[in-house]
Amino acid sequence: MKAGVSYFGVRNPEWVRKDMQIIKQAGFDCVLHTFSEEDLQYYPQTMKEIIAISKCEGLSVYVNPWGVGRVFGGEAYTELAARNPKMAQIGQNRKKLVAACPSSPAFRDYMKKWIKFVCECEIETVFWDEPHFYFEKNNPKLSSCHCKHCLEYGSKQQSLISFISFLTEEVRKLGKRNSVCLLPPWFPAGLENWDEVAKIPFVDEIGSDPYWEKGDSIEKVRKSYKEVSEKIANLAKTHNKEAQMWIKNYHIEAGTEHFAKEATEIAVTAGIENIFAWSYLGSKYMDWLRSDNPELVWKTQIKAFSLAKAHNNFLHSHLYNGGFNSGN
Repeated sequence: MKAGVSYFGVRNPEWVRKDMQIIKQAGFDCVLHTFSEEDLQYYPQTMKEIIAISKCEGLSVYVNPWGVGRVFGGEAYTELAARNPKMAQIGQNRKKLVAACPSSPAFRDYMKKWIKFVCECEIETVFWDEPHFYFEKNNPKLSSCHCKHCLEYGSKQQSLISFISFLTEEVRKLGKRNSVCLLPPWFPAGLENWDEVAKIPFVDEIGSDPYWEKGDSIEKVRKSYKEVSEKIANLAKTHNKEAQMWIKNYHIEAGTEHFAKEATEIAVTAGIENIFAWSYLGSKYMDWLRSDNPELVWKTQIKAFSLAKAHNNFLHSHLYNGGFNSGN
């Protein structure tokens, strides 16, 4: 079983080494390093060193294009569409948006540059995090592009499928793996037909992140994680992919830390053997994402992964046939 956690915000290699040791000692196998436009422009060799340190500490490394073009998830700023308006998505009112267009040849050229560099690092997998069109929650009509390139595809679904196919093929050419994380069904700007993503031959892992909102009940968390985990597990089995699920470790309200433990249990029960948490130490170091009690979130997630691995070991040794033993 793979247990991983995302890591960002620190670009001091020696401090990163200490954190990677903590992550490894906590029982994690993998770390995901965010790799933004800023990183590619200003920290490329530092990032290469950070990735090498993580590998040296015994962790498999994933990287993701954090907030790049505002086409992928993440809190990093993007300036691509501002610097090169030819990259920009176009809204229904024909005005250029702040996000790059997945169908833009200029943006694809940039992504080839990003892929080439990260694949020269000691990574295992490129994590394509929530590929989507620009959207605002209160205005879902902004969730597609009306540029000439997208109009040729006929739908946002086909535009994104073409984009993901392009990205994953470029990565495969360079000998690395691809993991695609799909926005949960209730987001308007992502992909509706997940089967088309799972069919892409260069995709190695398929996953999702049905994170809960502040104020959501545990019943809602159970329902959404069960539904999405089972859907991902079935897709992965059908298309011979590895299934992955993400557990929310940010914006966790005090008294709800156990939500992360239950979400982990549900994913494991659905048969998921690749589970990551976002992010390290309950997102303690970014105040916009910080949980109310980040240390407790971290301890809760470590315990959940420990129990998940024990459960997984029982299953694979054919000595355990019951449900998930969540402990006390």
